Amino acid sequence: MYQKKSRRCCALMLTVSICLRVCMLLGLDARAAAWVSQAAQSTELARWMLFLETGQAAPAPDPEEETVPEPQLVVLQIQKAQPRPAEPEAEEEPEPEPSPEPEPARRETLLPLALAEAEELSVAGACTYSYDKAALLARPSALDFSGDGPKILIVHTHGTEAYTPEPGWEYKSSASYHTLEADRSVIAVGDALAQALEERGIEVLHDRTLNDYPSFNDAYWTGLTKIEAWLEQYPGIQMVLDIHRDAVADTSGNAMALSSTQEGQSAAQVMLVVGTDQGGLSHPGWQENLANALKLQSVLQGQYPGLCRSLDLRTERFNQHATAGSLLVEVGTNGNTLRQALCTADLLGDALARMITALTQNGGILTAQ
Repeated sequence: MYQKKSRRCCALMLTVSICLRVCMLLGLDARAAAWVSQAAQSTELARWMLFLETGQAAPAPDPEEETVPEPQLVVLQIQKAQPRPAEPEAEEEPEPEPSPEPEPARRETLLPLALAEAEELSVAGACTYSYDKAALLARPSALDFSGDGPKILIVHTHGTEAYTPEPGWEYKSSASYHTLEADRSVIAVGDALAQALEERGIEVLHDRTLNDYPSFNDAYWTGLTKIEAWLEQYPGIQMVLDIHRDAVADTSGNAMALSSTQEGQSAAQVMLVVGTDQGGLSHPGWQENLANALKLQSVLQGQYPGLCRSLDLRTERFNQHATAGSLLVEVGTNGNTLRQALCTADLLGDALARMITALTQNGGILTAQ
């Protein structure tokens, strides 16, 4: 009998437990807790549970007796775990920007500018045209060095021309004072001139083609096709400088050096050659070429006295009709050394840069600052 009652009690408790769990799953936690708390305080429920356990009814409590407070049932409310808020990601420190590459050192054009006057400029040559040196020197230049892109093109009609060898500067000759080795010919002088101009902020193109090889007689025609191709690609080019090496002999027929001491160094003398249309080829703008050559001659003689020979005005055109600033430049002679010619190339680049700066700052007028 006792076992039977115990089984019924256990079944009842299990049923109550299941009901409580269902209430919690349905979100009725608070209501179930209140019901359990209220039932636990009921004396009737307690008497009924005792009857189920012992089979004897408990006596009804005397309402006049002092009631002993029932123990309070504490219900722990279980809450579902809330997801943990994500911690803010640590902000990545921006990587430091790489330091800009230092620009190559640029040699500034020095002012004030020393200039030779018109009467100090000597002009020689076979051309018999008349001209006014002072007027040509004073008039505004047509050259425009504003804007981007290369402004000067360096070429070599006779790229195989070379100098008197010296120890450490020997070369294999292709003819007398000629070589196919570009680092021992006038092409090396063109390299040095281009570098001098670039260092002073002037963008340059240097065509290192050997226009006189294998055919020397076709050199000017071959050179003109190259010049025209470059001008089509870069129409902003203002000056075409054709760098040569002159040939001068003494009375015995030996190669003679023409030199000048500049800044403590031996430099090959330089001669500017200007072409005209007197030989029959069209060149209507030759006086503008002459005017710009006189301006450069003025700077060269003013800055480096003794470096220049007389300007050579010729009947031939020498492809100088291509631009208003086209000029043939003889750097030294076959009697000079390449070392002397390279020294002159740097001085020539400095003078050109000075001239360009002065023309740009003064509306095409060459004036001393």
